[in-house]
Amino acid sequence: MVLATLVFCFVFTLGAVAVKTWSAWQINLAAMRSELSLIAQVYQHTLSKAIWEMDRDALSTHLTSASKVLAVGQIVITITPEQLATESFAFKQPGWKKSTIAPSQKLTLSYQSFSNAPSQPVGELTLYGDERVLWSRLRGEVAAIIVTQIIQSLLLAGFIMLIFNRSVTVHVQRIAHHLAQLSPANLGHPLIMQRSPERQDELSMLVFGVNHLQASLSDYLQQKQIYEQELAEHRDHLADRVWERTAELFAANKALASSAETLRQLGDIGKELTTSLNPHAICRTLYQQLCALLPLDAFSVALLDEQGDRLNLIYYIEDGRVATPTVLMLDHLTSLSVLAFREERELIVADEALIEKAPKPEGITPDAPMRTAVLRPLIVNSQRIGVVSIQSHSANAFQERELEILRSTAVYAAIALANATAYAATEASREQTANALEDLRQAQSQLIQSEKMATLGQLIAGVAHEINTPIGAVKSSGKNIANALSHALENLPKLFQLLNETDQQRFMQLIKHKAERLLSTREERSKVRALSQQLTDAAISNPRYKAGILVQLHAETHLAEYLPLLQHPESALILDTAYSIASIIGNTDNINMAVESVTKIIFALKSFSRFNHEGVSIEAHLKDGLETVLTIYQNQIKQNIELIRNYQDIEPIICFPDELNQVWTNLIHNALQAMQYKGVLKVEISRSGNEAIVAISDNGCGIPENIRSQIFDVFFTTKPAGEGSGLGLDIVQKIITKHRGRIEVHSEVGQGSTFTIYLPYLSAISPLSPI
Repeated sequence: MVLATLVFCFVFTLGAVAVKTWSAWQINLAAMRSELSLIAQVYQHTLSKAIWEMDRDALSTHLTSASKVLAVGQIVITITPEQLATESFAFKQPGWKKSTIAPSQKLTLSYQSFSNAPSQPVGELTLYGDERVLWSRLRGEVAAIIVTQIIQSLLLAGFIMLIFNRSVTVHVQRIAHHLAQLSPANLGHPLIMQRSPERQDELSMLVFGVNHLQASLSDYLQQKQIYEQELAEHRDHLADRVWERTAELFAANKALASSAETLRQLGDIGKELTTSLNPHAICRTLYQQLCALLPLDAFSVALLDEQGDRLNLIYYIEDGRVATPTVLMLDHLTSLSVLAFREERELIVADEALIEKAPKPEGITPDAPMRTAVLRPLIVNSQRIGVVSIQSHSANAFQERELEILRSTAVYAAIALANATAYAATEASREQTANALEDLRQAQSQLIQSEKMATLGQLIAGVAHEINTPIGAVKSSGKNIANALSHALENLPKLFQLLNETDQQRFMQLIKHKAERLLSTREERSKVRALSQQLTDAAISNPRYKAGILVQLHAETHLAEYLPLLQHPESALILDTAYSIASIIGNTDNINMAVESVTKIIFALKSFSRFNHEGVSIEAHLKDGLETVLTIYQNQIKQNIELIRNYQDIEPIICFPDELNQVWTNLIHNALQAMQYKGVLKVEISRSGNEAIVAISDNGCGIPENIRSQIFDVFFTTKPAGEGSGLGLDIVQKIITKHRGRIEVHSEVGQGSTFTIYLPYLSAISPLSPI
């Protein structure tokens, strides 16, 4: 409160000082203006007379007198007589500077020379106030204002504090003292203030609230004591009930723990049984687990035979001795297992005589008679598969707990034995299927190879012709080389003696020309005629003969370069020798081309006839296989077939190349036959997404729509008897399926057909996949 009062007084003092300072400043400005105005009025007449009379001494005296006034900082008199130059007189206080704050006074000086004469202006008087005087006066007044205002503020603060203390602080301290001494013992003593009770203000409301709070607390404490007494009584009663209930829960938990342990053991039994697929191992495990839980002396499992007329007793153990498996016919009259199976119900037998009548497996001699037996059918998916039984030498050996354990384990046993039986049947079927699949794969492989060899046999004649042609070319070129070599060796020594170094270089250049393409007979005659005319115009002798040799040498476009050789006296010898050497070079190229052609055909035959006995998929380019097959069919294609290749540069795929070659062979062979070996054959390779695409098209007869869906059926063919086996397209489809691909056919009668094969990019292909 004191701090707030002081802050208020400080702010009030600052505001008051600011207002009074501003007021004092305005008063000082008004006072200085009045002083300047008074000086101007006092000295107006005397200065005007002095100027009129041109009395400079009087003018100086008046200026000195006016400058003694403190408010004046500078006096300026401007004399403006008629037809004379303007003249100024000024007086300035030492250290004075012109200011925009200090006021100034300007007055026009005029003089009346005689009575009733008009006043004439003689000059102008300007008075400038001194700003320093304003600040000096203000500082004195501000000091007095501050001192006076501080005293007033302190007095105001003291008065406020006194009033507040008498009105508020004394009563607040009394309330605080009363609250500090408040306790449960004196809650009945109300708060009483030494002030008029008629006053209704905040303090009165506070006193009322404190007294009301005391009364409420007193009532609350009394009620609390009553509740605590009642709670103590209930707590004692509850403790007795909790003790009784705890004993009951302890007994229940003990029984529950025993049941939980039993359930855990049953779960372990089920897990162990269902993880085995051996019936005898399942029975042995079940017996061992039941021995740990039940007081049994004999255990047996019988399963229904596949014929459905008997039970096979696959496991029987009594007093630790295992019996040999035996058979129980379903019409047996005394067998308890047969009875439980046929009636599909649980049997609990406590009749010793009835148990003794039941048949025993051979090799079992009881140590003591069995007095209790329980038999339960094994049922899976509402189907009976057998019977499980337990026996004991003791009477009433199996109570409800033991029966529940048997029922639970019988369910697991039924599932495990059903799985074992199904697994055994599946394994037998799988073995038979694997053997059949292997036989089928071998048969299909032999069928594909036979089909391939049959196709290869059809191509032998054409391939033989393809090989004979380059061999004939080699033989003919060899003979030409021998003749040309003999002629060249005879003429070269003489020729180089006749030619200078420049002509020798021209000669060597002449025999190095190569043909860009082979010329037809008509084109060759046309070039000879044109060149012969040029030689005639150049006055070359025997132009027709020499033009023919130049065309044979492929130098017809370089006539100007070889004109010196044509004009040489021995030009005939030069051209004959050049033709012989060029013939040797050309025939050598022919031999190389023929050998390359034969090599290509032989390589294609080897690639086509190769069979992958290992059955392992490899990485291969589709282009290589297609080119191999096209090479094999080169003899049929080159006659009247226009072959169009459209190969995109795609990545190799994982495949069986030799099997794909069989696909290309069948499709290309069918296309050639559909065109009757005359037309356009188009082979395309491309890629779309994760698939490589091969399209083989022809413009043959096409496939009628009514048989289009049958062309991939085995043994279906449209060819005459003896020309087709009907296996080609069936094998094609099986090979494509083996590669996880697909084949599509688009055909129009009279327009042609297109077979499109889509082969996916795989990481590997199973070698055992059937074709």
